[in-house]
Amino acid sequence: MKKIKISVRSLVELIMKKGSIDNRFVGNIKAIEGIRGHQRVQKSYGDEYTSEVSIKHTFSFDEIEIEVEGRMDGLLIENNKTIIDEIKTTTKDLLLIDENTNPLHWAQVKCYGYMYCIHNGLDNIDLQVTYYNIENKSTRILRQKFKICELEEFFFALINEYKSWASMEKKWMEIRNESIKNLKFPFEEYRQGQREFAVRVYKSIVDSKKCFAMAPTGTGKTVSTLFPAIKAMGEEKTSKIFYLTAKTITREVVNDTIRLMKKQKLNLRSITITAKEKICKMSEINCNPDYCLYAEGYFDKINNALKEILNKYDDFSRKNIDEISEVYKLCPFELCLDLTMFSDIVICDYNYIFDPRVYLKRYFDVKKTDFTFLVDEAHNLLDRSRNMYSAEINQDTFIKMKKIIGKKDKRILNLIKEIESYFLEKSKVLDVMKEKYLVENELPKALLELFNTLMKFMDEYLSRSNEENSDLLDLYFEVNKFISISNFYDNNYKTIYSDELLGINIKLFCANPSDLIVEKINRSKSATIFSATLTPLNYYKEIYGSEDGDFIINLKSPFDVKNRLLMIGDNISTTYDKRKDTAEDIVEYIKACVECKDGNYMVFFPSYKYMELVYEKIRDKYADLNVIIQENNMSEEEKEEFLALFNNDNKETNVGFCVLGSHFSEGIDLTEDKLIGIIVVGVGMPQINRERDIIKEQLNENNKGFDYAYVYPGMIKVLQAVGRCIRTSKDRGVILLLDNRYSTYRYKSLFPQEWNPYVRIKKPNDIKHLCENFWDNE
Repeated sequence: MKKIKISVRSLVELIMKKGSIDNRFVGNIKAIEGIRGHQRVQKSYGDEYTSEVSIKHTFSFDEIEIEVEGRMDGLLIENNKTIIDEIKTTTKDLLLIDENTNPLHWAQVKCYGYMYCIHNGLDNIDLQVTYYNIENKSTRILRQKFKICELEEFFFALINEYKSWASMEKKWMEIRNESIKNLKFPFEEYRQGQREFAVRVYKSIVDSKKCFAMAPTGTGKTVSTLFPAIKAMGEEKTSKIFYLTAKTITREVVNDTIRLMKKQKLNLRSITITAKEKICKMSEINCNPDYCLYAEGYFDKINNALKEILNKYDDFSRKNIDEISEVYKLCPFELCLDLTMFSDIVICDYNYIFDPRVYLKRYFDVKKTDFTFLVDEAHNLLDRSRNMYSAEINQDTFIKMKKIIGKKDKRILNLIKEIESYFLEKSKVLDVMKEKYLVENELPKALLELFNTLMKFMDEYLSRSNEENSDLLDLYFEVNKFISISNFYDNNYKTIYSDELLGINIKLFCANPSDLIVEKINRSKSATIFSATLTPLNYYKEIYGSEDGDFIINLKSPFDVKNRLLMIGDNISTTYDKRKDTAEDIVEYIKACVECKDGNYMVFFPSYKYMELVYEKIRDKYADLNVIIQENNMSEEEKEEFLALFNNDNKETNVGFCVLGSHFSEGIDLTEDKLIGIIVVGVGMPQINRERDIIKEQLNENNKGFDYAYVYPGMIKVLQAVGRCIRTSKDRGVILLLDNRYSTYRYKSLFPQEWNPYVRIKKPNDIKHLCENFWDNE
């Protein structure tokens, strides 16, 4: 029997959804207040009401097991009678709502009702849809009694429509699994440690555990995670693989690895989700059928189109999605999301799992799945999650909006004035304290009350206004995010009031998102969390929720240490107060390193300002040296032009000045003679600021706060930059680290295995002698 899983929501939408994509403003406040509205309704009942009840039902036909699962909003016990409740928030007049307002609402609760009756041996049950008006906080309950035979008829009408999809999926799974059985590791042999890595990933999936892996460059981490996960899928140990990464270039590597395995006649569907703003075909993102022909009739066309698409394609890369959407005139972004239902591997950014505003609700509204997460570059997830779960808003936003709204809407104008007064009060407090920052441990409740009222007024205005309101919409969504994030506020948060150039800024800062990350990770069956720089490993195990029985692997670099020369200049200070004093010394170290062999080098600095200081010095003293400097806020085209200067054909020395943690210190591959040397100035420590200090205070268990906030993030940037030097077994290069802190235990304890042996140097002339010997032995 082949088991196929589908959520009640996906089942209902797949079979019943009709019409066009239309995201025009029609009272979208429910997206903001939806959760709160649900909670208000649920709490209003008291102890007789159980919220968020998971339910699933499995049944068979034609050698297929279909598991339908979902989560009921509520179970109410009233006079010893059970009622299933489905809650919907709205801004409509509740008197205009009846049983026929939205058939999809009743469809969901009928599915829950049928499954509940089957599980509990009931002949009939009361079902209700509760409509909650978030503007006036009124409620309308529509309740009906259904016999099980009625619910069964409705449920199996949906299932009979779905059977063709299920049969298609069964046939695909058989073809896929048979091809996976014959799949062999796509290289002649495993690299050092690679087989062990793959085995642990496989076992973590089979045993429903996490796997934490430090996998240096060259260990083949992409294939070491994908191959065992695909093998486990072929044995039906997992139904879907999510490969999560922060960078576009990594997503391309994943696609290339899958294509490599397909050369063995592997049948596998993979999809890459591309952000809407990057894949949209229109000149502006405006999702409504009057403007966008790809939105018009989307839900009327999609099911027939999907059946054809799934017969023709199995590689849903960005290029293919672009072609397919053009043929069928379908929105490429929505098409991406719909194709994830039928894809075995979903390649996407972290935010589709972890961001509370854009995560894939069709998969993760249930508490537990049998999916596998492969979390690449996992050192980036922590700070990315801090951003996802933080929100801020500035006084200047409301000053501008006051001018724009003018006399168009008095209620909005007056409320903005009240909000301005709130900001002014905070400004006075900071003036009295003679401080630039004020940090509090609680939500700005008075401001949130004003924001909630503002949302109501803006919602009403935007719903009835026909004029262009892009500025007001921007404010709407900015306030929306602030309110949404406030729902997560707990003792891991701080509220930061800061006096900045544009006025008072208020930030809900998530100092420690660990609990939120772990909650999302634990919705998977298994997660492999890996990076070339998961340093120190114990820290990330703690942050990402390691438990007893999880698998740990720390791989050695496969590259011969004789192919690189690692030098550490630990007699020079690069701390902020010493930078001007030692800038000329830095210049001499750089010159000594790059003059021994013509070729391409990169020098990494902790900040643009520091980089520019040294650039001025080196340009004045060594004008003949070709130094290219990274500009701030470079476009994608400018980044490509910068990298194009680093090629194998250069007959002279090129020195690229770059910033640690930027595009050029992570995720670029300049192999062989494209890059023969890396110089890192400093230890990469983030600039000391209020937020980093809050992290330090928040995570100061065992006096490790400073390390967590400053040392570890900085050292990861250094490790990433150093990793640009040796990318393949054919590469040779020199690496120079300049900072006296590298001689301290705090930093030496973070050195990876592949940094041994290294040479300590005391002056630029030491470099010349060492580099000449290294290159002479080439």
